[in-house]
Amino acid sequence: MFISMLHIYLEYVRNHHYSLQNLIECKLSNPEFNKFLERCEMKAACEGLTLEILLVLPMNRIPYYIITLANCLSHTPHAHVEREKLEQAKNKLEELSKIMHDEVSETEHIRANLAIERSIAEGCDVLLDVNQILCRQ
Repeated sequence: MFISMLHIYLEYVRNHHYSLQNLIECKLSNPEFNKFLERCEMKAACEGLTLEILLVLPMNRIPYYIITLANCLSHTPHAHVEREKLEQAKNKLEELSKIMHDEVSETEHIRANLAIERSIAEGCDVLLDVNQILCRQ
């Protein structure tokens, strides 16, 4: 069942950095929205986690699933009827993990740019452009 739902997970990963960027833009442009988020994040149900962190949590599960499947495979005989399905599931998750790594790298670039933009007193809109990449020289 999980493998059949993988395309939804993949779309979530592919759009993750856009979600973060939109969230940050909303927080910067709408003080009421920012206050609302802060109130929500203070609730016990959030366990001290911000919305940004909660948006990352689904992606953190994939490495756990890969390790679990690898462990299952190590205890599954090669002739077992389910071995091929376990291997397919592990391979699909590894592919998704590679895509996630690329997306997370891009998200980290966006976060770094936004942090620098916030530190500039008058702002610098060019740093908010998704197509810009900050390079240290």
